[in-house]
Amino acid sequence: MKDNSLAILFQPLVMPNMTLKNRFFMAPMGTTYSMDQLTDYFVARAKGDVALITTGEIRVHPTGGAIAAHEPSLERDDDIEFFRSMVASVQKAGAKIVAQLNHAGRYSFGRYTGRQSVAPSPVASRYTGETPRELTTGEVDDLVLAFAEAALRARKAGFDGIEICGCSGYLVSQFLSPVTNLREDKYGGDIIGRATFLLDVLRETRRLVELDFNICVKFDGEDGVKGGKTLEDSLILTPKIVEAGADRLHVWAGWHEAARPMLPMSVPRGAFAYLARSIKNVVDVPVSTVGRINDPLVAAQILTRGDADLIGLARPLLCDPEFVKKTREGRLREIRRCTACCHCFDQIMKLIMRGDDTVELKCAINHELGREGENLVKPTAEKKRVVIIGGGPAGMEAARVASLRGHDVTLFEKNSELGGMLNVAVIPPHKGELKNLIDYLSYQMEILSVDVRCKENCTPEKLSELKPDVVVMALGAKEIVPAIPGVERGHVATAIDVLKGSAEVGQTVVIIGGGLIGVETAEYLADKGKEVTVVEMLPSIASDVGPSNRWGLLSRLNSKIAVMTDTKVIGITNRGVIVRDRENKEAEIDVDSVIIAVGLIRERDLEDAIKKSGIKFLLIGSCREPGQIAEAMADGFAVGCSI
Repeated sequence: MKDNSLAILFQPLVMPNMTLKNRFFMAPMGTTYSMDQLTDYFVARAKGDVALITTGEIRVHPTGGAIAAHEPSLERDDDIEFFRSMVASVQKAGAKIVAQLNHAGRYSFGRYTGRQSVAPSPVASRYTGETPRELTTGEVDDLVLAFAEAALRARKAGFDGIEICGCSGYLVSQFLSPVTNLREDKYGGDIIGRATFLLDVLRETRRLVELDFNICVKFDGEDGVKGGKTLEDSLILTPKIVEAGADRLHVWAGWHEAARPMLPMSVPRGAFAYLARSIKNVVDVPVSTVGRINDPLVAAQILTRGDADLIGLARPLLCDPEFVKKTREGRLREIRRCTACCHCFDQIMKLIMRGDDTVELKCAINHELGREGENLVKPTAEKKRVVIIGGGPAGMEAARVASLRGHDVTLFEKNSELGGMLNVAVIPPHKGELKNLIDYLSYQMEILSVDVRCKENCTPEKLSELKPDVVVMALGAKEIVPAIPGVERGHVATAIDVLKGSAEVGQTVVIIGGGLIGVETAEYLADKGKEVTVVEMLPSIASDVGPSNRWGLLSRLNSKIAVMTDTKVIGITNRGVIVRDRENKEAEIDVDSVIIAVGLIRERDLEDAIKKSGIKFLLIGSCREPGQIAEAMADGFAVGCSI
């Protein structure tokens, strides 16, 4: 059923040099894809009804690559042909497309590019760990022309416009910041002086591309860096940006070096719309907002309040290329909503920080990402009876894909609800977005007519009755209980039992294990007022948490819990635990409760019983190898495609 409150999302936006069919655009994201992959990737989103697609960054000058081997460029006229076919394909599929032009400045990694980075001033970068060379005034003049000429090449390649990347800590934003721009020539000084580079780029670009070509500037409403550009600075600057030639403004939230989280699920939905609202009050061109908007209702509220004119979708379109189409058709429950798990960004960080060119941009829950042209979910040539045992993410994803392909699927789940370990994973603080995946997969079972049997154990006898052609085991995993003396005592519980609410916890707590489950349980209890100590054998905690989430999690935990690393629990007493540190010194910690969080082991009980019956089966998810959501979903998708 369509929601009338969403109608505002599908009003056209008319500009003098571009008309958009609705208020959604695809925000720029870096990828690792070849041009063929990139074309299929963009076309899928265009067919999904997004009005406008912004490419990932395109280099404008040889000095400006972050990791040169992975970035397309519009540095030379020879580069124009590279983009023509892709641009035409996207436009044919129904979307406008603009090229994001960028120079990395001090965010260029010299260890990969083989040259020292350049910047407004020689201020070392925490992001790269390198110190750039200061650009001469003449070199900056040349870069102004480089941006403008790249824009003209974009026009010749057929793009509908360009976006100048003036955000996230790249070169343009380095010029705008008093932290990184210490210059005393015409490109330095107060906020307007520091904006001279951007304003000159805009004027020269407009001169070359003329008035009928759309120009957008993406910039940070505030840098989020101590001493950096503030929102007050942006309010002074943005009218000048429009006066210099910008048709649109794309407002982002801060630099890669910013001290506040901007990507994880701990960030509220629509958190940065206030920046766009402030900017919108001082200009008369369309202003867009982006960041943590994974719900069409949130998007509609932003437009209804007048906070922005356009909604940028980045990760939500990685997760579901048909986000906009499903919204327009009123199929909101069918949207595969981004959980803000940051798995995608973590892949890119592996590439950036390690130089690992085998890494590809991936989504934890959409395993067709980057493979849109491969038609992976093909109709089956032979309909089979498929039984899947286990209703967690791996089992439901296998059921979804197998059913889409035309198989007859029965899904057994011993508990009263689907979701498996996801039902526990949503409980700790800032993990509520994981419910998106439970809701999406559960609804897919309903609309695809999967025969779901909750509160029912699958036995060898039932399998003999059903006579399936394929049996898939997705039983999940259970917690490891280590052989520590005293582990059987009454004040000892597992982390999962604590999160489920099936174990009582005293005021003082020791958690044995500082991995993901341990630290999330620690935060959960600390927020309930408990005094928590985490004991971890390794040198650091949360080592299995991705980099995009880890620093924010550790920052929160720093003020909430105590941590003992390089320390092993060697015994549990009636009063607490006995620990031994790396110097073999022992100590006793008095606590009310002890919680076990040392990891998971595959669930094997039913597997062993079915194996004895002689029925053949496939193993997926954590009952094959305990892992995280991305691995479980990948297993389920692969098996669903292969049956």
